[in-house]
Amino acid sequence: MNKICSFTGHRPSKFSFKYNEEDIECIKLKAKIIEQIEKMYLDGVKIFLTGCAMGVDIWCGEIVLQLMKKYDDMKLYCILPCNNIEQNWSELYKQRLKNMLNDCTKTITLQQYYSDDCFFKRNRYLVDKATVVFGVYDINCDKSGTKNTLNYAKNMNKDIVILNIEDLEIYKHFKF
Repeated sequence: MNKICSFTGHRPSKFSFKYNEEDIECIKLKAKIIEQIEKMYLDGVKIFLTGCAMGVDIWCGEIVLQLMKKYDDMKLYCILPCNNIEQNWSELYKQRLKNMLNDCTKTITLQQYYSDDCFFKRNRYLVDKATVVFGVYDINCDKSGTKNTLNYAKNMNKDIVILNIEDLEIYKHFKF
């Protein structure tokens, strides 16, 4: 059976560079993400799940799509919490999501309409399906959906890999 990795991470507003993906800090971060995804693939992870949120989810999904050109057995599943999650996004991010959904292996929409808990349900789904959870995360962050997702993964005894956004170090046995 193939190993499955789910992504979790911060929205662009949590990063020092915000939405400026041309910033050197963003370029370095994405290089570390590429390195880690490729390492996981070489360690047997063939299926990658993204929750399709702005920021880390979209970046990781786009990176997997690029790597799928190199590794023909790599797959990307896009897990949408509900329809129209992008309605308040910028046109650029709307187009990026559309492109990712068009190019991914499979799209799963968990519910038709938005509800207060649809992102919570999406995060649980991502963890429940994963062999390993890859978090791009500020380990000093006290409260966030990413921290909640990683805590749930820990409670479910999932393997967790964290790329700390402050020092770009990988943590595999981080204590929450």
